[in-house]
Amino acid sequence: MKTALRYFVPALLLAAAAFALLAASRLERRIAAADRALATLDLDGAAAGYDRAAGSLAATARVPWLLRGLRDAVAVKQAAVRYWRGDYAPIVTHYASPDSPSIAGNLDLQLLVANARYRAAQRPEASRDMALGALDQAIGVYRRLLEANDGHLDAAFNYEVMVRLRNRIAAGGPVPDVRIPSIPGNEGADPEEADMEDIQIYVPRDRLVEPEETDDPTIGEGASIRRRG
Repeated sequence: MKTALRYFVPALLLAAAAFALLAASRLERRIAAADRALATLDLDGAAAGYDRAAGSLAATARVPWLLRGLRDAVAVKQAAVRYWRGDYAPIVTHYASPDSPSIAGNLDLQLLVANARYRAAQRPEASRDMALGALDQAIGVYRRLLEANDGHLDAAFNYEVMVRLRNRIAAGGPVPDVRIPSIPGNEGADPEEADMEDIQIYVPRDRLVEPEETDDPTIGEGASIRRRG
């Protein structure tokens, strides 16, 4: 009997470890597929993938230290999908009510909720007073976040942008148009009164040429560029 138990217990532990590793690998593949969907702007596919991952991790919430980092990361990505969809007010409501999930310790989620709160306060064709009110609200949110996490660079950057924008509007500057951000960024435009003929493009050469011996403005200084391959 003792001999049987001696082999049975290690086998049981190995089986449990194998099951845990299999479940972890499946979860990682699911999250990776959702990340790929988000990167290719398939927001519906990303939302479905992150929701399934969150459902798989729900049971681990009873043990706070178990897979906490992964749960926090999935929560951020779930909120990010809603943010890129423009669902700002639902994000704020979800994390602002008394029975909301805790975001303490999850700095990325706190910043995303702060960004959503600022976006939710914006209004198309807002008056100067409305724009200043939205900016005051955003500045307060970022300030509170920085008071608890003074080393958060993204929050500090957003805070400074909001302060500068508020000062410019308060001084009589124009109120910027409300633009919903997109994952790849908003499309830019050519500068006003830009003439492409006046733009000089300097292209490095792959051979050494003395700048003093040529009038070609595309010749740069420095050693020659060695070809690779």
